[in-house]
Amino acid sequence: MGKIVCIGECIMDLLPLKAGGSEYVAKAGGAPANVAACVARLGGDGCYMGKLSEDGFSELIAGKLVDAGVSLRYAVRDAAYPTAIALVTLTPDGDRSFTFYRKETADLMFSPEDVPYDFAKRGDILHFCSVGLVESPLKRAHEKAVRLAREAGAYVSFDVNLRPALYSSEAACVEAVNAFLPYADIVKVTDDELAILTGERDEVAGVGKLLRRAESAAVVFVTKGEKGATVHDREGGSVSVPAAKVKVADTTGAGDCFIGSVLFLVSRDGFGKRAEDYLPHLKFASAACGIVCSKKGAIESMPTYDEVMKNV
Repeated sequence: MGKIVCIGECIMDLLPLKAGGSEYVAKAGGAPANVAACVARLGGDGCYMGKLSEDGFSELIAGKLVDAGVSLRYAVRDAAYPTAIALVTLTPDGDRSFTFYRKETADLMFSPEDVPYDFAKRGDILHFCSVGLVESPLKRAHEKAVRLAREAGAYVSFDVNLRPALYSSEAACVEAVNAFLPYADIVKVTDDELAILTGERDEVAGVGKLLRRAESAAVVFVTKGEKGATVHDREGGSVSVPAAKVKVADTTGAGDCFIGSVLFLVSRDGFGKRAEDYLPHLKFASAACGIVCSKKGAIESMPTYDEVMKNV
C-alpha cells in the first residue's frame, strides 16, 4: 500500500452550533488535511504536506491530525504567520457556505523550498485541491510537488473543490484549475463544479470536455449530493451509486471523505482505468460519506474501515 500525500491548506473551521445560530465551535479542517485524516482513519498512510502556524489554532489542528493517525513528516511550522479561518454557514438541511479569513496565513506560505525532493515514490498518490492554487508560495509548491510526483511514478489526484471567493474572480479560479488539470490521473468534481468549468449542464458532455483538458486522467468522479455519485472513464463508460440514506447534520468534509475513501482503496488495490473498476470504490465512499454527514465537523467525523464496512 502506497502513501497518500495531501498538499495544501490546513485551516480552522468555525461551525455554528445550529443553522442560523450565532454560537460557533472550532473544528480542524481544510480539504487536504481532511483527506489525509480520512485515509489515516481508514488504515492507510495519510500524510499532510503544508505549513502550520504555532498559534493555538494550529496546535489544535496538529493534535487532531495526529489523533486521526495522520503523518506530519512533510509538514513545517512557522510562527510568523497565523492560521487561516473559515467561517461556515449552515442551511437547515445541513448544506454549507464559507467565508474565509486567509490573507498571508501559514498555509499560503508553504514554499517550493519546503517540498522535499524524495517525498514520492512509484505507487504513491499526491492529492491536492484548487484552494491551494491561489497566487502564493503555496501554488508554486504545488507545481514542484506535482512535477516530482509524476517524475517518481506516483499518481496525482485533483479534487477541484472550487472556491471562487478566494480568487479575484470566478474566471481566475477556473483558469487556475485548467492549468493543473493536465497533470491529474484522477479528477473529482461536483455536478455544479462540472457545469462551471465546462459550461455544460449535461453531465456526459461536461465530462467529455473535462477529459480533453485533463489529458492524463483515466477517470472523473462526479458527486451529486443526495443524488449519489458517478465515475466516468475515457472510453465513455460510467458507473453510478445512490447516496447513503442518513439524517444530515453537516456536509462539511463529505466531499473530502469521498475522495479520501476512493484513494485509500486505490492505494490498497491498485489504479484502474475503467469506470467499472471503481464500483467497489463508489459503494465504499458513499457509505463513508453517509457517516460523515451524520456528524458535525470534518476531521473528527471521519470513519474507520470497520465502521464503513458495516454500512456498505
